[in-house]
Amino acid sequence: MRIQLSVIACSAVLSAQAPNPPHLSFPRLAKAPSMAANADLATWEGAWVVKDFGMIMPDDKGENRWPTIAHFAWGPDALYVAVECQDPDPSQVRSALTKRDDFNGDLDLIGLDIDASGKGQSTIRLISNPAGGQGDAIVTDSTGENYSYDMLWDSVGVRTPTGYLVKFRVPYSSLRRRPGEWGIRILRIIPRERRYGISWPRMSKDVQCDICQMAKVSGAPVDRPGSPFLVIPSVTYTKTDSLNAPTDEHTRLGLDMRYSGTSVTLEGTYRPDFATVDADVDPLQINSRFKVFYPEHRPFFLEGMELLGIMGAQQQFFSRTVQEPLYGVKASGQSSWASWTVLHAKDQEGGQWLDANGGTGVDDLPTRDTAAAARFRLDDRSSGISLVGTDKALLGGPDGAGGQSGGIYADKWLGPDFHVIGSAIRSVSHLPQADGTTVSQSGTATALEVDWNTRSWNAFLFTQATSPDLVLLSGFTDLQGYRTQRAGFGWQGNWNSGSLSRANATLRWRNLQWWDGNPFDRAVSLSTYLETAGRWGWSVDWDIAGRTWANDEVTSNSTWNVNTALSWKRLSVIQMLVRATQGRTIDLTTGLPARLHTYDANASGAVWNVGYQLDAQQAELTRESDGLRLIRARELSTSATWQMPLHIYFRTQAYVVRYDGSYGDTTDKYLKAYVGWQPNAFTTAYVGWSGQRHRDPVIGLPQERMIERGLFAKLAYAYQF
Repeated sequence: MRIQLSVIACSAVLSAQAPNPPHLSFPRLAKAPSMAANADLATWEGAWVVKDFGMIMPDDKGENRWPTIAHFAWGPDALYVAVECQDPDPSQVRSALTKRDDFNGDLDLIGLDIDASGKGQSTIRLISNPAGGQGDAIVTDSTGENYSYDMLWDSVGVRTPTGYLVKFRVPYSSLRRRPGEWGIRILRIIPRERRYGISWPRMSKDVQCDICQMAKVSGAPVDRPGSPFLVIPSVTYTKTDSLNAPTDEHTRLGLDMRYSGTSVTLEGTYRPDFATVDADVDPLQINSRFKVFYPEHRPFFLEGMELLGIMGAQQQFFSRTVQEPLYGVKASGQSSWASWTVLHAKDQEGGQWLDANGGTGVDDLPTRDTAAAARFRLDDRSSGISLVGTDKALLGGPDGAGGQSGGIYADKWLGPDFHVIGSAIRSVSHLPQADGTTVSQSGTATALEVDWNTRSWNAFLFTQATSPDLVLLSGFTDLQGYRTQRAGFGWQGNWNSGSLSRANATLRWRNLQWWDGNPFDRAVSLSTYLETAGRWGWSVDWDIAGRTWANDEVTSNSTWNVNTALSWKRLSVIQMLVRATQGRTIDLTTGLPARLHTYDANASGAVWNVGYQLDAQQAELTRESDGLRLIRARELSTSATWQMPLHIYFRTQAYVVRYDGSYGDTTDKYLKAYVGWQPNAFTTAYVGWSGQRHRDPVIGLPQERMIERGLFAKLAYAYQF
């Protein structure tokens, strides 16, 4: 479970005041202050001290009951920040040793936001709990937080008689920085009977943007490069036993490199290994025509990717289309008026993405993948225009096989309340055929959205069109050949006292049509949410529609569904969520009305230094006319991490997915366990075992069949100079 600090920061929540952040200058210290894990701040003398923290969550009004003192200083090699956190009842502070980016248990947290460019386009968010456990993310007003991002920085935490103390050290060489004012902010989370949040500088929900409210700080020593080079050699070992195949055992050497200048970052990777990433668990596939989207977790595809991964009418560049890179190079940087990113890679399995017709014989051929993006700043409120281009070329196949795309994306604030977002994409593809030729086609996608927000009210209008021939070989297209219009109107409220904590309600309308004008889906929906002071939450979503889903033929069917969920998040040792959905839909295979029933439950938390998450789901589709079970899907998944001292951890992941019914019977089981050591984001060592079993309904054998199992190990060590 990710800790979404952006709910504190009211990204685009409300209206008519102009931002008025403080402007100040931090002092420069000749000697770096101590980062020892103690409460002694004698070496921090001379740092700039701030105490004026204000409420921001659930609401920005009322008295701050948690005295907090932050110390800031420019050191010779890094930005140094120490935050003293007092608590009326120190025994209530929630703390645990945690693996990076693992915050199960809803712990007390300190967040340090840094915009080293000063342009207000995006920030780096560094998070530490009272034990010094780290998390880091890239944050933008439009897309929120991406915790896949990793950066080299240091933190320590220590409990004190009055609360706790956290220290940050952020090397200048880890930041793309420029002369002038930086954006700085401190956020503090206090999970109690409510999830309270405070910030410095004070923030207002009457100001619609988030990043524009950060303090503006001058005096950063951008002329000091520190240690700009980062080299990470690695060695990996795997031994795999597969069904009806000889044992596969091999060792691979890899190398990652990075140069971080004041405004440009250069990166390279050779034979990267991504084995530390948890296995993807498919969401239960019940009667869905949409593709499954898997988020990116691979380190090379994270830094500077907020420009390439921009979401518009469709996602023009999706880094997971580069499946098995032999090498990759990337450059990203910024000036006072623009930011840019360029990526180039050779994908050893890229031919699979071009083998659209099957049997063309190119699935084992590599591709050359290139993508570039630039964003031009329009104002101080994150408005901008972005250009994105991609190119995928098949190596060794039919001449010209591959595809290109180009897109333009614009977003602009119109006064304090209105935000306009638009995009247009065009693609050209040349797909290989079984006879050695290529078939060319081109397509487009466009989208326009207008948002209106005030303190308590919001509304939006949205229109989108994606042509049938759009093929984004380097991107992610959820659906082609349709047009959609959506609109919504909503209300929200937040309270720091009383019996309620949060509440909202939104009424939505949508209309989808196929490209030829035939109706696809028309619906009205209502969503409500209520959270009490005891951390109980209750939501109800109701949707009623007329759909045309069956074999894409024009058939009018009335459908509906009701979804309700109940959650409880008061304790750190266990937080729970249960959800149930009942509805009437259309079986995509037969076109007949069917009933859909889904149930799921989730439990997560932290017990001592063990963070865990447990999920259970069931979905069932039955034919309405006679109650025949068409398909039932059940899934149980769990993951847990035991974080020990000296950066040692033990990690497990397991899931079981079972499908049964008149459409077939299949089972998939997965288990992964490993012990590792990770002192920072880029130095790691681990050894473990994973295995997977799969029951294949095609071969008709009742027994489970081993697909793959084996040992794996890796050692990567980061050198900075």
